[in-house]
Amino acid sequence: MEPLIQNQWLWMIIMIPLSLLLSYYIYAKDQFPNFWTKPLLVFLRACALSLLALLLLNPQIKQKTVRIVYPELSILLDQSSSIKDSLLIKNFYHQWREDELLNEKFRLNWYGFGLELSPLKNLEFTSTETNIGGAIENLDRVLGQAQGPLVVVTDGQQTLGPSYSYFRSQNRKIYPVVVGDTIWPEDLAIQRVTANPIVRKDQAFEVELVLNRYGSVKEITTQLEAYQDGKKIKSFAVNFPYGTTSQLIKTELATSKVGAQSFRWILKSVPGEQILKNNNAVLSVEGVDEQRRILLVHNSVHPDIGALTRGLIADERTVIIPASPEKALELLKDIDAVIFYQPTKVFAPLMTRVAQEQINVWLISGPQTDWSSVTQIQPVLQKEFLGVSDELFALTNKDFSLFTSPYNQWSQMPPLVSDIGQLSINAPHQALLTATVQNQPSNSIQLGFFEHNDIRWIVWDGIGLWRWKMEAFRNTKSHESFDAFLGVLAKYITKHQERSVLKLNFKSVYSELSQAYLYAQYLDKTDALDLSADLEIKLIHQESKREIMRPMLVDSKQYKLNLSDLAPGIYEFTVRVVGTTEQKSGRFEIDPVVSEMGQGFAKIQPMKSWAALNQVPLYHLSKMKDLRGNLLKDPEFLPREVVTEKKLDFIRWYYALGFLILFSSVEWFIRKYNGLT
Repeated sequence: MEPLIQNQWLWMIIMIPLSLLLSYYIYAKDQFPNFWTKPLLVFLRACALSLLALLLLNPQIKQKTVRIVYPELSILLDQSSSIKDSLLIKNFYHQWREDELLNEKFRLNWYGFGLELSPLKNLEFTSTETNIGGAIENLDRVLGQAQGPLVVVTDGQQTLGPSYSYFRSQNRKIYPVVVGDTIWPEDLAIQRVTANPIVRKDQAFEVELVLNRYGSVKEITTQLEAYQDGKKIKSFAVNFPYGTTSQLIKTELATSKVGAQSFRWILKSVPGEQILKNNNAVLSVEGVDEQRRILLVHNSVHPDIGALTRGLIADERTVIIPASPEKALELLKDIDAVIFYQPTKVFAPLMTRVAQEQINVWLISGPQTDWSSVTQIQPVLQKEFLGVSDELFALTNKDFSLFTSPYNQWSQMPPLVSDIGQLSINAPHQALLTATVQNQPSNSIQLGFFEHNDIRWIVWDGIGLWRWKMEAFRNTKSHESFDAFLGVLAKYITKHQERSVLKLNFKSVYSELSQAYLYAQYLDKTDALDLSADLEIKLIHQESKREIMRPMLVDSKQYKLNLSDLAPGIYEFTVRVVGTTEQKSGRFEIDPVVSEMGQGFAKIQPMKSWAALNQVPLYHLSKMKDLRGNLLKDPEFLPREVVTEKKLDFIRWYYALGFLILFSSVEWFIRKYNGLT
């Protein structure tokens, strides 16, 4: 009940008599020749005042409507090809669609799903992919707050999408109904095989395999074999103890070749196994020879030589060959890079030869460096040689992005010694460190990186690296971080065999048996993984010539693209790194083979878990009478009376305003006619 002060009708009851009294008071002293004139004017004025009060108070009347709301019975039918021969599901569809009692009590909504959710008009069973979890989530979102149960009829075989066995709706009960034989035949499968896509020649690399088994829970033993080029290279027993349904196998393989290669894994079948297509998988890797041979050329004895050598050989894949400028001329064969330590004029013939053979160069300059010889073979390097040496402190460049440095406490390092003239690189480059002379920052590069004419250069201006190595040890209590930094420089400067920094991992043929993914890895100049780049892929379906552009998304330590929604056929593709010239092309085929191999069988365990989560019994399609009876008698699904109450204006404001103007106008005319102002 409304408070009295807020009750508009109470105020109207008060205002109407007041309007009549006020109107009578206004005309009480006036005399008119006709008897009816005064009552008429009082009436008109009272009506006008009452209408004005009505406009201001706007009293409302309440209107109630009662309607019967029937709960919605939503039925979601699996339309995948694995259940196309089920007579039970066809009979169920026609019986429930024509059931009078169900249609009287519920509003029936029929939906079908395979790869996607859609309203069901006819039974088709043509989908070769099944996204049960996605269909349920989408339908639950579509139904919103609508009341009523959701019946899901499926064999539980899901090939992609979120797991349905963990889904529970907040707005409705879900009744899972299983179709098919609930006793799955004995089946073994290799679900996944993974390894680092880049492996070293003649070194073992780890392989992880996820093996699944379906069917009985008895203990079984089989053989897992690895083949390369059709030759068996590894075999060992795999045991599934009683009740075990999954195994994670870790083993090792080795490759003696350089380049792309593949290994086929085969899981031997067991007696009674009918589905054999999922018993094999292919692992693709690229073998590389990572031994780095670096020629360290110097013409004088200095502690830097020992510190540099010890730091670089901390990585066992790096070999340092010290030599004089004269002897180094005989050692350039099979060299990946050359370190020039304070090159003088004696280095000129060697530097010319290195430039001719396009060998990568790491230049460490100091007070004794002959910059005219350096500039002669690499003109983009410019040094204002003033003949005055001083201590150069290091200043870190925050915009450096070539690689991530394992050591970064450069501001705590002692100074290096070199000529105070400014060093510049007149080509695209990146500088990790710039020099500070007498506490004055300069633009002189202390440690810079660039590529020119397909040759990589590192320029380190300043000698005294041994002091840096000792200071790093004092700061970190270990040589590891600084040695790792030197190792990164060695990786950058080493001349590897030509190979793209964009790595792709994909299958030549994708069966719709499982999810189809294409993976990519983008490596920086030191072969370290870079996940900050933007990768996109262009796919061309060869039959229809349809072009598809998609971004690739970061997934753990790689980029990933889901191909599961592509139509069967042959695709040519190009993956490119946005903003660079890096790209790589390939070709794959999506096989239109039916992905759900267990036709006529149901995945009973996830269906049981799902029913238990929703606190309902798991029904089989042959027991639909039980489910029908429970739905009809469940008090939760009875029709409900919904009372809707609306507030309506007692009179439309424009009608009240119109009458107010009319009464006021008639009153004014009569007053004027009788000589009143």
